Amino acid sequence: MKLAIDVMGFENDLSEAIKACRKFSQQNANVKFILIGDKAIIEKRLLPNDQFEIVHASEVIAMNENPVIAMRKTNSSMYKAIELVQQNLADGVLSAGSSSCYVPMTYMLLGLIKGINKPAFMPYLPTTNKRGFMMLDVGANKTCTALDLYHFAKIGSIYSEVIRNITKPKVGLINIGTEKGKGFAYQNEAYQLISEDPSINFVGFVEPRNLLSGPVDVAIADGYTGNITLKALEGGLSALKSVIKQEFKKPWNWLAALCSINVFKKVSRTFDYKNNAGAFVMGLQKNAVKTHGNADEQQFSSSIRMLHDAVEKNVIASINSVIGKK
Repeated sequence: MKLAIDVMGFENDLSEAIKACRKFSQQNANVKFILIGDKAIIEKRLLPNDQFEIVHASEVIAMNENPVIAMRKTNSSMYKAIELVQQNLADGVLSAGSSSCYVPMTYMLLGLIKGINKPAFMPYLPTTNKRGFMMLDVGANKTCTALDLYHFAKIGSIYSEVIRNITKPKVGLINIGTEKGKGFAYQNEAYQLISEDPSINFVGFVEPRNLLSGPVDVAIADGYTGNITLKALEGGLSALKSVIKQEFKKPWNWLAALCSINVFKKVSRTFDYKNNAGAFVMGLQKNAVKTHGNADEQQFSSSIRMLHDAVEKNVIASINSVIGKK
């Protein structure tokens, strides 16, 4: 298995990406990494025993790059990394660069599975029942049609079955209420389409406030709604963690802190987004994962694991076999 890693164009030093690749390759001898970026800069971060293939790229896509201009930068690390997958020289690609450039670039170079109209960002989110769930779309598209949401439901369901080994994963459609008729017309049209497909274990509308309790295995939304939901959940968890830390620092709470520190650490690990930092670009004909723009070694590692599992279990073929034939 060969994985192409774009090591340029994100907020941290590229050594964070290299360290993650090094650690993963030590634990998975069958995985070979291709590092794409400025060769001279990459080589300065390597250790004597590193055996990474390096593809030189003379250009870098900036975080605030215009997507149209980015597509013209065919010598950029992002473009070359995706191109390796397009040319079957790598099995999957990972980047921490600009999301607004990465999505259209993967779409243009890798193409969509026949029958799918739009790609979707799909991350994993932890829940209180430790089951977790996949959510899509969280930002690849601002608007979606009812048919798009139906396709996302199919894709998310198949992914959960193949990668997460969940039998008949529960699928919910994010809305402002659980009653039929709530929300916009396209959401109700999507409700009808999804509920009529017997292959989808559809449980109906689900409210964002209930997601972390684990009512579904797959949560569906348009990119705008999904992105707001994701950021609200992450922000709420971060704020709660901060408040607890501040309370533990008060002298009269020291005894309580000592008694509960292990519990607090366990909860923090469970809801630490860095442990599941990758978002799959679903609907493409090839495997592509995007991680956070401020990714560190931990976030790169979790994203590499996500990409590796999808390649190993050939999830694209499973999705194509169901949707691509229609």
